[in-house]
Amino acid sequence: MSRPRAHLSARVFVLLLSASVSAADLPTIDDPAIQACIDKMMPAKSMTQQLTLRSYDESGLIEESVATLYWSRAAEGSKSRAVIRLSAPASRKGLAVLMVESDSLEPTMYLYIPDLRRTRRVTGRQLATSMMSTDLSYEEFQHFQQAATNSATKRIADQTIGGSPTYVLETLPAGEHSAYSRILTFVDQARCVPVQTQFFGANGDLNKELLATPEEIKQIGDRYIPHHVVMHDRKKNTRTELIMENVAIDVDLSEAIFSANRLGMAP
Repeated sequence: MSRPRAHLSARVFVLLLSASVSAADLPTIDDPAIQACIDKMMPAKSMTQQLTLRSYDESGLIEESVATLYWSRAAEGSKSRAVIRLSAPASRKGLAVLMVESDSLEPTMYLYIPDLRRTRRVTGRQLATSMMSTDLSYEEFQHFQQAATNSATKRIADQTIGGSPTYVLETLPAGEHSAYSRILTFVDQARCVPVQTQFFGANGDLNKELLATPEEIKQIGDRYIPHHVVMHDRKKNTRTELIMENVAIDVDLSEAIFSANRLGMAP
């Protein structure tokens, strides 16, 4: 029976896992077109969704997990919080990750491990490790959820992806423990939704790539939400699928969901 990794992986979904991908916060950018797109894609106050995560290697499916994602702005409206809580498999039910946006280079992140019945901080080099045994690290989760404001992000030349024009954002991670030298995010100009994210290592090689399935980008209200994305680890030749269901935007969420002291308690 598999056991939760005590060193599970943060340094982002939206813009998925993000968050998930659809819940991500991008930084403020001094470009009217980009900023308008960012403002359009972000929920006004909150979002919930069910996530199915399927991890594959060259032999096929190796694990399937089911989780619920909760995302919310803090009361003052300037900080975001995100929680992912596993409900399956049974061996890891209750495992939870909390991210709270901060003014430092790295957000405050906590991991609750049911077997140990305790919550621990995720810091430093732990940020580059695997989150919940998937191809996503804590660092990537952080990027999807907020693309840290202390990273250098700028718009570079637009590109066409799958026949659709995209804005291209280049992020240079600022944290000393970052596994990446550069991150490129491609945002569909018409729907204001990220369709591709590339993570480059210190040597400039493409390490990982997150792709949204075009036909699974669905409109909810006045926003478009990716419902199926795949994180490819180009070095290990593995991948993790994220399937988003039961997406609800701007619902009322209890503040207790985002408390590190209550992370081990079901909402």
